[in-house]
Amino acid sequence: MNNDIVITYIKFDIIKKLFMNYQTNLSEISKQVKNFGVIKKENWLDQEDIKKTKLIIEKINCDKGNNDGIFYLNLKFKIIELLKLKFEKISYEKYFVNLSKKLGLKKIADQIFDFPSKLHRVDCYSNPISNAPVLDWHVDNAYSGQKVVDKFLNPENSAIKFFFYLSDVYTDNGCLSYIPKSHLVAFALRKGIYEKAIRYTPYWSLSDFRKTILIKENLNYIKSHLKKEDLDDFLSYSEFIEKENSNNKKYDLAVKCGGAVVFDEGGVHRGSKLLKTNRLALRFFFTRDKKF
Repeated sequence: MNNDIVITYIKFDIIKKLFMNYQTNLSEISKQVKNFGVIKKENWLDQEDIKKTKLIIEKINCDKGNNDGIFYLNLKFKIIELLKLKFEKISYEKYFVNLSKKLGLKKIADQIFDFPSKLHRVDCYSNPISNAPVLDWHVDNAYSGQKVVDKFLNPENSAIKFFFYLSDVYTDNGCLSYIPKSHLVAFALRKGIYEKAIRYTPYWSLSDFRKTILIKENLNYIKSHLKKEDLDDFLSYSEFIEKENSNNKKYDLAVKCGGAVVFDEGGVHRGSKLLKTNRLALRFFFTRDKKF
């Protein structure tokens, strides 16, 4: 079996989560992200790309929160970088754009959206060892929607993210965790808010997300826009947050250096604590291409 096309993905039934390895093509990634919100693929980057990306992370300040490791792929950003004479950073941007083409990421995003996509942003960063989660269970953009509903809560504005790891990640060492089918529920909720059928309240945390969904009026709307099985599955998968010990690790996605996780940012996810090593990551963000 060719490890370059071995994908480990999550398949869920009513009783439990299963991890399965199977051989597939890249179109299967799109199918699983549509259905479950997330998939992981091992051995995606070759050794040359791992080495070069690590060198870039070492050369520029890629600490989380520092803009030097962020590349916005638009003309305004490029002009600013040229005016600042950041020619080396521009060369890194070119390398990352070419890498995304080599890996076929746009094709995957196109299939997930059922619509032409564009590479909106690339970033690379290093997270230090920490006893606190990189980021606890949350829904991207849910807070920001209070001020800019059209931008942040328009269900058409979600991104597909490709997280490539340049270090091994696993439980309690920086891996991503993702609650399956949460992206479907979040899409229905955002649609309701955008259409003003649901009143917006901040729901960034998983606990607040569930509370918002379970409000009677909201739940009725979501039920009318979502398969019953998908809603029931999500409520079952996420009920751990209501219990005293809410540090559920069964949704952790362990990935070796060179592998990646692809996910719909609209779903509920977190970054686990880093107890052993720094986490090195390269991320590609794809959105719908508004010119179509």
